[in-house]
This record gives sequence, structure tokens and C-alpha cells, in this order.
Amino acid sequence: MKKSLVALAVLAASGAAMAQSSVTLYGVLDVQIGSTRLENNKNVTVSSLTQNRMDSGNVNGSRWGMKGSEDLGGGLNAVFDLQSGFSLDTGGAAQSGLLFGRQAAVGLQGGFGTVKFGRVIMPFYDNEGMNDAMMNSSLSAQSNVMRTANNWGNGGNNGLLAAFVSSNATIAKLEGYDLRGDNAFRYDSPNVSGFVGSFAYALNEKAQSVCPQCNGNNGAVVSASLVYAAGPISGVLAYQQEKPYQPAGVGAAGTDYAGTNAADRSFLRLSGQYDFGTIIAKAGFGRADHVNFIQAARTNEFQIGADYKLTGALTLSGGFANSKDAATATTLDVKRTAYTLGGKYVMSKRTFLYGGYEAGEQKIDGAPTAKESILAIGMQHRF
Repeated sequence: MKKSLVALAVLAASGAAMAQSSVTLYGVLDVQIGSTRLENNKNVTVSSLTQNRMDSGNVNGSRWGMKGSEDLGGGLNAVFDLQSGFSLDTGGAAQSGLLFGRQAAVGLQGGFGTVKFGRVIMPFYDNEGMNDAMMNSSLSAQSNVMRTANNWGNGGNNGLLAAFVSSNATIAKLEGYDLRGDNAFRYDSPNVSGFVGSFAYALNEKAQSVCPQCNGNNGAVVSASLVYAAGPISGVLAYQQEKPYQPAGVGAAGTDYAGTNAADRSFLRLSGQYDFGTIIAKAGFGRADHVNFIQAARTNEFQIGADYKLTGALTLSGGFANSKDAATATTLDVKRTAYTLGGKYVMSKRTFLYGGYEAGEQKIDGAPTAKESILAIGMQHRF
């Protein structure tokens, strides 16, 4: 009898706690199968590489996570979000094997907005998914050629690029911005007449001995965005600045990433879309300064696209992207272009099919033209 009374007391206490807090288990399962190809017909050593493969996280990264909140009273809530990424095709861990590599944050939410601390997604990423044709996926044009998109090689080209670059110096993997920040905090304002502002700062805590020219701010990242969404119009203005640092295995010990002429690299992006009803028109303009932390290295780029709602379930999508690296004293002009055609078929609120074709090329003055393409179909389910 005493045990029963104790059990009832525990249940009553836990019920009261549950009424004030909530925890949600959620996830995304995204898988794609298709063919990827890289080619450079003027390269005698390796003229082309083709691979039929299955890949994970092509529209959204496959993940599982836990998020929740606790009512602290007076309109204030404690919130948290833990996201663990994985490869659905192999079951292996993503984000270099980090337990919660996609996000690990805790913070407070109230009338002032939301502030989180930990490993957070930088606000600059807000510019990508909102205004890109073909769902900002591995089949997106901008995802494969733009520095302000940070997704070169997504969805299967990574392995091919590594092999191709080793035998062909004219093909280099694009270096985009830092998508996530460690040892960071992020603030998101409340929605005011359709506007939401966000700011984040990541310490990253790089050792001073790794980058003596970084003035103590080794690898620090500042990121901000202003998003507007009301009626048929939405858009985002985003900016990110990153201090130079030396990734493992890059450059000589005791020097920064780019040598003695390193400078803070920065990214600026303005994107928008207009919903006409059946057609959603999209466009974006981006600029990267001090590319690879090299002074005077600059990239200008843009993308245009549209989604066409053929039926309530089927949406067709197409887009074009252009990116150009300006020549410097040590680098040549580089031009990248890509286009995409594809579609998405919604089966339910949590499941959809997708597929399409993306093709791009990279031209460097005095060097062979490199080409890449992806033909694939995929499926995503959320829980």
C-alpha cells in the first residue's frame, strides 16, 4: 500500500512537471539515388569520372533530434535543440562524427525574441533555403557553383571531386562560408511587421600558436541577417565575416591559412522571391571578399529561378546560377555556371518525392574547362 502511494505521488509530480514543459523527438530521413559525373576532356591523366551512387541529405540533411521548452513564468521559456546528423545510406555519423554536429544549443525565449548558446547555425544560412529554386538541394544550380551557397559537391560529388582534384589542379573544391559556429551565441528578434533580425557570434577558440596574425580572434565568425516575409513577397539580406585560421593539415605550422597577406573573408547576399500564385519567381545576388582569406580575391555571383505549381501535389522547378572569381596577382579569372530542372511531388504532410538534373561547368583562363552533372531521384520523410 505504501509503495502504491509513493508511486502515485511520483506520477502526480511528473504530471505537474510535464504540464509546464515539453520535449519533442523529431527527425528527417532524406535519400537520393542517381549518377554524378565530372569531366575534363583536355586532361590526359583523368578525362572523366562517373559514379552511380546513393546519397543522404540531398534536400535536407538526414538527422534525428530532440527539442523542447519549459515555461518559466511571465512569458519566459527555457528552450533547447539537439540535432544529430547521419548518413541514411550507410548509417554512419555526419558532421565528422560529432554527437550533435548539426546543432547543440540551449537558451531563453520571450517577448524580446530568442537567444541560444552552444553550437548554432549561423544567420547567413537564412539566405539559402528561402529563395533558391529546386529546394536548395544537391540538384540546385547555386548549390554547386556559388561561394555564398556553401554546398559545392553536396549530394555525391565530394568523393569524385577529391579523386579528380588529385590529378587535375584546375578543378578545385569551392570554399564556402562557415555554416555552423562552435562556442557561439545566436539572437533572433521577434517578428515585427514581417521583419525578423538575427545575429550570431562564434568564438571557435582557435589556438594563438596556429594563427599568430589573427590578433587573438582566431577563427571568430560574425553573422547577421534580416528576413522579411509578408504576403507574396519574401527576402533576406545577410552578411558574414570570418577571421583567418589554419585548418588541420593546411599550410605550414605557425602561419595562417593564406600566408602573410591574409585578410578577414566576408560574404554578402541579397535574395528574394515573389509569389504570383501559380509561379514563384526567385533571384539572389552574392559577393565574397578576400576569398580563402587572400587579400583582393573577390567573387561576384547571382542566381535566378522559378517554381511552377502544376498541381496541388506537383511543383516543377528550374534555375540558373553564375559565379565569377576576379583575377588577382596570384590567381586567374574563374567563371562557374550551372542550370537545373526538376520537380517535387508531395505524397503527404511528411513525405515527398523529388528528382531532376543539374549541370555546371568551371572555366579558368588558359586551363581546360571542367564540367559536372547530377541526374537523380530521391525521397524525404519527416517524423
